[in-house]
Amino acid sequence: MGLLDYYRQFEDIDQEEWNRGLRERRAREKALALQRVVQVDLSSTEWPDMPNSEVINAAIARARGWVNGYPDRHAATIRSQLAERHGVAAEQIVVGNGAAELLQAAAFALLTPGEELVTPWPSYPLYPLMASRAGARPVAVDLASGRADTRALFDAVGERTRVLVLCNPNDPTGAYLPADEVRRLARALPEHVHLLVDEAYVQFQEVEPEDSVLRLVDELDHVMVFRTFSKVYGISGLRCGYAVGSRGATRLLDAIAPALGVNALTQAAVEYALRFGEDEIARRRELVVEQRRRIERALPDLPVDAPESQANFVWLHGTGLTGAQLAGHFQNEGVTVAPGGPLGADDHVRASIRGAVATDRLLSALQKLGTRN
Repeated sequence: MGLLDYYRQFEDIDQEEWNRGLRERRAREKALALQRVVQVDLSSTEWPDMPNSEVINAAIARARGWVNGYPDRHAATIRSQLAERHGVAAEQIVVGNGAAELLQAAAFALLTPGEELVTPWPSYPLYPLMASRAGARPVAVDLASGRADTRALFDAVGERTRVLVLCNPNDPTGAYLPADEVRRLARALPEHVHLLVDEAYVQFQEVEPEDSVLRLVDELDHVMVFRTFSKVYGISGLRCGYAVGSRGATRLLDAIAPALGVNALTQAAVEYALRFGEDEIARRRELVVEQRRRIERALPDLPVDAPESQANFVWLHGTGLTGAQLAGHFQNEGVTVAPGGPLGADDHVRASIRGAVATDRLLSALQKLGTRN
């Protein structure tokens, strides 16, 4: 076969069909590779796979043509894309080097020594730390059955409280507060308290439309929502996140924006991901939801329990076991999970949700736990 004949055989092949075939082949290869892996790591929450190659190519192209000049410190293109997506003005969005950095900047802007930050617990360990770094005092409110109790959160707010921060869905429990409950909590707060909602995992929830809580910025000046490209978008190494506030939150948004913006390579990758990456994001979300349902259906027959999760992980508690013992069992069965102690509960572990083969390994380890006990 000549060279031209070789290429002519692909002329009648639909591009989407060809791409689908490549994805299916890659999925089979990954599943086979995972079956051979001695240890499956389910301890982290970022997306485990590389992003679409074109996302990386966009960053490489920008590197080849524009690293001798400063990037747009306002990330105008990204803000315009996000503004159209969320139905807000671009001035209501600030882009930073990860949602965590923006949250810490908000803590510095809103807290002074002696004031308080209230947060459910267990939750993302950054929250108490960012209060301490600002010289303020963290106030932890125990979660009831893994789910935030809005009444308890409100009761913990006092004269010194300036910030209430809510991870939704919550890391590590996976619990999700619907927008109506968040709205009631926000409206009940005193005027001097800002509600910061960290929605790092919001794409994985299936309770309500993705922007349901974000829409509160249309109503309330003291609510700010934070999003990230580190989880479902799979570009955590490029460090990019954003915050959305009300039209009346301009001063706070300006205060938390990084002085020199986000680097040019990151901006190029995010611009491409926002423009062309939604089909891939939808596939990833469907994968997590499918595997999460598998795990939840299996739990009643296993010697563990977990609150309902709306994130890409489950928060597991083993009857009569410490978190360290449960993590040790998983480790012996070839599965690495995150011990619960650093996340706020010594008797739990957090296990991330990946593909079907990873779920098989997780459930197999849990079934052997039942046999051992």
